[in-house]
Amino acid sequence: MSTRGPPGNADRKRQFRETARDILHMAKVKRQFGEAVDAAGAVASAMERAYRLGFEDALKGSAGSKVDNARASTGVAVDDAMTWTLIPPRTRGTFWGICLAALGREGRTVTPSYLEQVPTRGGKWVWQLVVPERQTYEKRVGDGTVTTLFRLGLLEYGEDETRVILSDYGIKTWNRFCERGGQWPDDLVEKLP
Repeated sequence: MSTRGPPGNADRKRQFRETARDILHMAKVKRQFGEAVDAAGAVASAMERAYRLGFEDALKGSAGSKVDNARASTGVAVDDAMTWTLIPPRTRGTFWGICLAALGREGRTVTPSYLEQVPTRGGKWVWQLVVPERQTYEKRVGDGTVTTLFRLGLLEYGEDETRVILSDYGIKTWNRFCERGGQWPDDLVEKLP
């Protein structure tokens, strides 16, 4: 006889992981600056919020939460822009850096910036962002991250197929994120309501 509960909610699980990453990150930063750390208190608060969300969903019955229903009806894209938190966390951080350097926060819809492959000292190939006037951005990006951004539709090949550029979908995703006031480092983590 199995005592398994109802099937899990993938979006809720993602939210829990992001909250856990946020707690660990904040504890690390506070320790670095010599501040008091109450990781146990943060975990207890997150568990209380999670319990409350589960309890509210249980009271609603099979209707589910408003957020889950909205996502189910609209899918990942909303008005041709991806929901920011649906980008995987590590990839999201890199995408944030690329967009900030290439587009800024002014709502631009085009950019001459692009990614090009360059060799490393070890002979591997990585992607480097080139911004206007052939200035190179110091951060280099691995193939796995670029592949994930391609799969999500946030990057695409340029006209000559040797350069990778932000897609219209990627630009709209960034601009939607900026319109909603995303700021570093809070924009890289999602807190439970």
